[in-house]
Amino acid sequence: MVPRWRKMTTYDFDQLRLYFDTTKAFSSLSARRLMCKYFSLRSALVMVVLTVSLLVLPLVLPPLPPPPVELFLVPILIMAVLILLACSPSNIPNVAVTSI
Repeated sequence: MVPRWRKMTTYDFDQLRLYFDTTKAFSSLSARRLMCKYFSLRSALVMVVLTVSLLVLPLVLPPLPPPPVELFLVPILIMAVLILLACSPSNIPNVAVTSI
């Protein structure tokens, strides 16, 4: 049997002590009830269909030809534009902020 102090997780926040019983929280909920709590039947069904299609479609479809070389430059161009935008000065004027 595990001592009570080993089951408790303690967090201190500004003189407020919170105790979380980690073993009780996860052992009381089964995996099925936990899944039903966060996912609806429709969303679980969509995830199963997507998983099956990702597993089956590559086996059924013929292999695709490689893309043109120009498409490989698109991510490089996007990164270059993002770097230029990050390094360019903004057009917003300096605004003085005063506290009340």
